[in-house]
Amino acid sequence: MTKKLADMPFERHGSGYIPGNEHNRKVMRDLLNETGPGMCLAKWTQVTMHLGVGLTHSCHHPVAHKIDLEELKDNPSALHNTGVKKKARKQMLNGERPSECDFCWRIEDNTGEISDRALKSLDQYSIHDHDNITQLKGDENVYPRYVEVSFSHACNFKCAYCGPTFSSAWASEIKEHGTYKLSHGGDFNYTTDVPLKASDENPYTEAFWKWFPEAKKHMHTLRITGGEPLMSKHTFKVMEHLLENPEPEMELAINSNGCPPAKLWLKFTDLVNQLTESGSIKKFTLFTSAENSEAAAEYTRTGMDWNLFKQNIEYFMENTKDTRVTFMAAFNILSLTTFKDFLEYVLFLKRRFNRNGMYKWLSESGLDTNDSLQYDLDKYRTQYIPSCAEREENGGSVGNRVGLDIPYVRAPEFLDANTATMEMLQEYLLPAVDYMYKNLANNEWHGLLGFESWEALKLKRIFVDVLIAVKDARNHDETTTRQDIAKQRARFYEFVMEYDKRRGTDFTKSLPGMKSFYNVCKLEHEKLRTETKQDDAT
Repeated sequence: MTKKLADMPFERHGSGYIPGNEHNRKVMRDLLNETGPGMCLAKWTQVTMHLGVGLTHSCHHPVAHKIDLEELKDNPSALHNTGVKKKARKQMLNGERPSECDFCWRIEDNTGEISDRALKSLDQYSIHDHDNITQLKGDENVYPRYVEVSFSHACNFKCAYCGPTFSSAWASEIKEHGTYKLSHGGDFNYTTDVPLKASDENPYTEAFWKWFPEAKKHMHTLRITGGEPLMSKHTFKVMEHLLENPEPEMELAINSNGCPPAKLWLKFTDLVNQLTESGSIKKFTLFTSAENSEAAAEYTRTGMDWNLFKQNIEYFMENTKDTRVTFMAAFNILSLTTFKDFLEYVLFLKRRFNRNGMYKWLSESGLDTNDSLQYDLDKYRTQYIPSCAEREENGGSVGNRVGLDIPYVRAPEFLDANTATMEMLQEYLLPAVDYMYKNLANNEWHGLLGFESWEALKLKRIFVDVLIAVKDARNHDETTTRQDIAKQRARFYEFVMEYDKRRGTDFTKSLPGMKSFYNVCKLEHEKLRTETKQDDAT
């Protein structure tokens, strides 16, 4: 008989809350394995829906799949409960490992680390459904607890790892210049998933508005993604709907690139204030994206103004109460050389806006805590950081206002960090991991004023995965003995050449720390081209 939640030795707070600490991650893994080695609650409790193109998935690791319009006609819940997901659910309940979840299997089989299936199942919007889910057959229609929805691909950014499916700016570039013609694996950003225009009749959006009034009653969290969500009328329609039809137990989150067209940021901030002050929602979180800093960030995320980005994020933090900002760092090869600098900015915001009871007491006792709060903040040492006593007056009741998530970009493969060289790991990625662990929050002294252990764990897992790919395949000239990585490096070189040509950018000027890697990729390209010519000659 499968064990239940109450049978397991989870550590709990006094309120019964089960924190996502290391002990509980292991306990959750063991509980999931009682059902089978492939069990993950996310297949039931979580959903991401890209309504502009009709795609869905229940985790960011598996590739999104098409929503069947025939299923959707009579069953709007097929936005989540697709045939593809039901097949995977049955496999999990029957002790199998769905192939689409291979990222977790790689982590578990190659490193012995706790994979994301345990972390996602431990989330508060998943864990309490465990006992009911394990009694299901897998073909039921269920309401998800955590919902991500993208209404359209309208976006003013062209991030390197994105494409026309999720960015109208990317779509315009592909329409003007065509796809990126890359060797060793086909074109980049060719797609048959043509997003519907905002003015077009969209059966997926129509199904959402039929499904949402009931579905929202079951939601722990609703998160609106994009494109750039603030460029979609449906984002503001949801916010206004919740003002008129409150869900005081539901958390609302909205993604934004932080640099939307003028005035939208002010309108957005004002609506957030109305929602939180009226109690129409339980909590609001802004998710914003960056994975490097300054010129490197502007290169990776075409359309970004790094200074405007910081200005808007800090304006939101200063002018809202009881809100939270989480940085989504989509970690890829372009992140490596300035990721530590980006981490320093996040740590600065944690020290500036998060609260800590001990430091509040120190301030109230007459001690100056500014030097302590600026520890290890070389770039921000000259900026005054309000004391924890001051910020409590301005920031509302939420103590942990700044967070960090580090998803691992696996596609396109030529931007996967496992194409890095050992030199890059030594010089850039290892110091970044060290920086996070050196500045972990310690609940006995400066809780919330540093990185959380699970935040650091995500970067550590990426580092370990990349190191395994690189360490035993190194030639004397930093090229690789692995043909798959050599091909992706060659594709990276071709991509950068075309990227700079189309956008008028300069890779080595924007990311000077990657110049040696660029030269290695060029060498891989030349080697493969020579080998191809020799093969053709024979």
